[in-house]
Amino acid sequence: MHGSLKCNDARDAAAEAPGAREGVRPPGYLQRLRIAPPWALLLLTFLTGCPLAENYTDEAGPRYSGDHREPGTVASEAPASITVVTFNLSFAEKVTEAITALSRPPLAGADVIAMQEMDAASVDRIASELGLAYVYYPASVQVDDDDFGNALLSRWPIVADRKVHLPHDDPYHQRRRIAVLATLDIGGTLVQTASVHNATPIVGLGGRLDQAEAIIDAMEGTGPVQVIAGDFNTSDPGSLRQMVKLFSGRDFQWASEGVGDTVDSVIGGLPLDFVFAQGLAPLERGVDRRPAGSDHHPVWVRFAWPP
Repeated sequence: MHGSLKCNDARDAAAEAPGAREGVRPPGYLQRLRIAPPWALLLLTFLTGCPLAENYTDEAGPRYSGDHREPGTVASEAPASITVVTFNLSFAEKVTEAITALSRPPLAGADVIAMQEMDAASVDRIASELGLAYVYYPASVQVDDDDFGNALLSRWPIVADRKVHLPHDDPYHQRRRIAVLATLDIGGTLVQTASVHNATPIVGLGGRLDQAEAIIDAMEGTGPVQVIAGDFNTSDPGSLRQMVKLFSGRDFQWASEGVGDTVDSVIGGLPLDFVFAQGLAPLERGVDRRPAGSDHHPVWVRFAWPP
């Protein structure tokens, strides 16, 4: 979801409009690759002249990283708990507001921040202001020529990272989605993390479930402590339940369960942003609903440590 109307926003709105939600299947049925009805495609055609997306197809990049942590601050000392935040900054248009939000409780001092809809300069600025290390991979180029991708920011050393291409490109503009994976060394314990941005409902519920499963598959066998956080775009009826069911079936806990809607939209509040975890026990969780520079609200979970 996005706050400002850009080239792909009319498409997203069409996919999430009430008429596009017809044909919801009974519980347990994974509806594969349902797309918007014909009127939604016509709306897209007449309201936008969007070209095909320019995707970054190289598995290795572009890649951006930096380390703005103060030397020796958290080199090996184990914390009493760790806090994970996920935040879609809506095209990284209001970075100053985001820094303010991430600098105040309950987000201040977060150990891991998964961010979506970011460009390299904005990620580096946030990491610099907060004193964090980061890795960032863009997935594609937006119509304003800004990159559009995912980042992981960490108070702890990032010892490995990679980009994972997700299946099911946008059927209208062929826009690709990715996940960014990073291994963190938290006081001597390796933690596998992922920043996720699933496609909008235009690819259907089944397409988004396939994307989530691709991320889980990519992390399988990498270690017992894992966190997958991001924007899962579960705005259509039944999609949240099916997404949680998928993660539960792969031994992930819905760590942010119960925090409520995470996005303000023209059709009301939507639950799109989540944290799933394996090998960690959540102590508390919430959504910071104060202004933060985006239509998405930052979601946070504090976990017991050590695992």
